[in-house]
Amino acid sequence: MNSIQSPTIPADPFESCYWKGASGCASSLAICNAAAHADGPVLLLCESNEIVEQSIRELKYFCAAHKQLPVFSLPDWETLPYDNFSPHQDIISERLSALYHLPQLTRGILVLSITSLMHRLPPHRYIAANSLDLKIGQRLEIDSIRAELVNAGYQSVDSVFEHGEFAVRGSIIDIFPMGSLVPYRVDLFDDEIETLRIFDPESQRSDKQVEEIKLLPGREFPLDEAGIAAFRSRFQELFDIDLRQCPLYQDVSDGISSPGLEYYLALFFDGLDSLFEFMPDNTIVIKVGDLKSAGGRFWQDIKARYEDRQIDHYRPILEPGAVFVPVDQILSKTKNYRQIEFRAHDNALDLGTSTLP
Repeated sequence: MNSIQSPTIPADPFESCYWKGASGCASSLAICNAAAHADGPVLLLCESNEIVEQSIRELKYFCAAHKQLPVFSLPDWETLPYDNFSPHQDIISERLSALYHLPQLTRGILVLSITSLMHRLPPHRYIAANSLDLKIGQRLEIDSIRAELVNAGYQSVDSVFEHGEFAVRGSIIDIFPMGSLVPYRVDLFDDEIETLRIFDPESQRSDKQVEEIKLLPGREFPLDEAGIAAFRSRFQELFDIDLRQCPLYQDVSDGISSPGLEYYLALFFDGLDSLFEFMPDNTIVIKVGDLKSAGGRFWQDIKARYEDRQIDHYRPILEPGAVFVPVDQILSKTKNYRQIEFRAHDNALDLGTSTLP
């Protein structure tokens, strides 16, 4: 494989350029080099989730040679539209980490598929406003933090193994924060944090000490008192059904995260955002594959699933536009940013003939 130089990056908003001639992992190397020289973060938009997974593996390998060049992912929920299943906690954790870091990201790469980008998201202010910092020396009342964690979507367990779980044993609090690669042990002396340590869930032994940890919310929607009230009010306005016969409504009323509740995100907020509200203005969008066709097929699947689910009168669903963003709107919004597209074009830079200086 030829070495790849740092390709030309558009300088002005609304400007586009094209790359071609990359084979194998050469495209990922070019993207890494571009991100290393860019004056803002890079959003890599892929045709499929398979390309996303491959790109992440390659980019993490190449970016390891560059300091302060993180690679994030906004993974797909891995559920079908309107499923009565929720994403795995690890997926939610990775998504929340990306949504928290993106607005303040100055350098780095976020990788996602066109289908992931078509999902509406909680308001960008929700993630930061519902995050909590814990520091050594900070005063902490156990009953208060337990209530805060439950309201934030964390689950109280006997032993912590997965994201979004916490356990309280005397003056010790074990917690696996969303967005974190490791769980932590909080050791209190009276009502003050004495130590914060990484710990191994298998051996239950604590290890390296840290000065502070950040707790992101446990879900992309709030199940606190205000969130439940908002859901109940909007649900009653939209759906004319016997609420006593609706398990979803009853679960949320009891503060339970019912499976598939992610598809009712709009009922918890006054309005939703798309990923574009999280992106810095100087973001560079790199497109890989036939995004319009892939997004169009996904939109057809969404509409078909919506029609099929109309037969369940005790679990009414929101119309597609309340949950997803049509692909044409997505592609139109990308034009507000500098763009690089992998495709044949008269003015395309041939990466296959480029070499390092």
